[in-house]
Amino acid sequence: MPKRTYSAVRLRQTAESGDLVLFAAPATDIDEWSGVPQRERLGSNTEAIGFQREESPKRLHELAAFFSNGNNVIQNPLLCASRDPSRVTFETTGDDANTSIGSLTVDWEDLKVLPLVELLRRVRTSLEHRLPDLASMKIDDAKLARLKERANFNHAEMAGPTAGDEPDDEAAAAVPGEPSEGGDSEQPATSVLFSGETHIADFWEEVAARIQLLEESSAGFDDDSFLGFSKEAMISYLQPIVVVDGQHRLRGAILAAEQAANSEALQPEVEAAIDAGRDVDEVVDELRRREARLLPVSILMEPSPAEHVFQFVVVNQKATPIKPALLGTIVATSLSAEELEQVSERLEAAGIPLEDSQAIAYLTRHPDSPFKDLVEKGLANEGRPDLLQWNVLGSLVRIFRELKGGRLFGEKNDYADKWRRSQLEESEIVAGAPVDQSKFEYWSRQDGPWREVFITFWTAVRDRLATTNDKDAGNYWGSPRSSNLFNKISLTILAADFFQYMTDTKRRIDDIEDVAKWVDEWLEDVKTTYFSRDWKLAGVKKDAPGTRAQWAYLWVQYRKDPQQLPDLRTFRHQKAG
Repeated sequence: MPKRTYSAVRLRQTAESGDLVLFAAPATDIDEWSGVPQRERLGSNTEAIGFQREESPKRLHELAAFFSNGNNVIQNPLLCASRDPSRVTFETTGDDANTSIGSLTVDWEDLKVLPLVELLRRVRTSLEHRLPDLASMKIDDAKLARLKERANFNHAEMAGPTAGDEPDDEAAAAVPGEPSEGGDSEQPATSVLFSGETHIADFWEEVAARIQLLEESSAGFDDDSFLGFSKEAMISYLQPIVVVDGQHRLRGAILAAEQAANSEALQPEVEAAIDAGRDVDEVVDELRRREARLLPVSILMEPSPAEHVFQFVVVNQKATPIKPALLGTIVATSLSAEELEQVSERLEAAGIPLEDSQAIAYLTRHPDSPFKDLVEKGLANEGRPDLLQWNVLGSLVRIFRELKGGRLFGEKNDYADKWRRSQLEESEIVAGAPVDQSKFEYWSRQDGPWREVFITFWTAVRDRLATTNDKDAGNYWGSPRSSNLFNKISLTILAADFFQYMTDTKRRIDDIEDVAKWVDEWLEDVKTTYFSRDWKLAGVKKDAPGTRAQWAYLWVQYRKDPQQLPDLRTFRHQKAG
């Protein structure tokens, strides 16, 4: 097992904080013992659970050019964290009041030589360590069938043991935690309580399904990738050290070393070594290591995934902010509920909108949500070019959860707030509030009644006013750039007007069935063709204040007396302020 030791300094910033170790290592060394878990798509529709952004080739080449000049220096260190205290150790040789001088030793396994199925097994085991309930979960049969079809295995390759065959004990022993067929204790992975940690359960199921398919195949499999899951991606979850910040600097330095090793200036040295009988790959690798620059590293000696995500989020939000969609996706789905609890107060105190992110992420993933898979998550490859913006869904969530912001464009009245003041307290849906919470606190908590009301309301609106089949229709539920309905302005108008109706008619919500009933009343006699027509908006700036106010005015006037649809030309007008 490879091992490296580096001169280092250990310090602790406060009595409560974990140890930091500062040292320097060649970029090629760091590449061998560290992992960069990226938030990326693996295959067609699987989202990884890493928290790093995907690499930018343009930035890598810019950094490689920078590093190729020996006079250039980058002072800020790579920020790393230990995953395995048994393999990342510090030994002191001397102390002063605040620091310890000594050496850091990293030992690691060459995971690249392992087959993909073994890497997948190890990733699965690490996920089960984080969420022990996963070990008893059963893979969904429909998922297995879909993956089998994608893999295009023939029947002979994918067939399992025939009736009467004994299972292979050695193969079974190689897959710790794999559930057997049958048994009352088995349940699909998706039966895990739907929360932020459901994404971890979904990822586990994708990993476990691929393991099962590879083990059922009678043919040996030695490729580096299977159904979108690569050895490189799996290794990033298994290395003893994780790169929290600085992946582009690391990759840029490695690229610069590779370019130097293959440069014309070093070709005579390579040719001389080959003439002496040495292997060319071995020579180039040696030169690559020699040319790699020394990079400063700050490593947090803390193996908790929660701490790793906390450090990443704070660094990137406070230094170079990342897009709200990716930030929210990472915060809400990279950790289990227990792990998130460890850092939730610190994230909130650091100004990270944790609860908002959790609420939005829930609605983008829950199978009952009409917004599932229709909202951006901040990934480099979203799978669809036209998605509702993360912050638009966030603004809709706040109208229902906080009961604020329910204003029709061009008006001052906040109808959501007015409904809260006039009807919420009397609504039976909040009658179950515990004695230590107000009814509004109960309504608006993470899993409060607001969430089911939100899902039920928008599902009813979609089913009543939209189509989910015709992407070219003006009332298509999706594609906010082209849909007259599924966009920030129209969705906000509908939410605000619903609360206006609820306020005007003094409607309470006693149970969830009331929501669909009030939607039916609110939209009585409204024609679906209101949104499905071509509004002829070429050249119109939809988010202009006058346009928003005009659309709000047209909708409310029509909804209150839906005898005649508005003249299409009026959607291009701007209402005077």
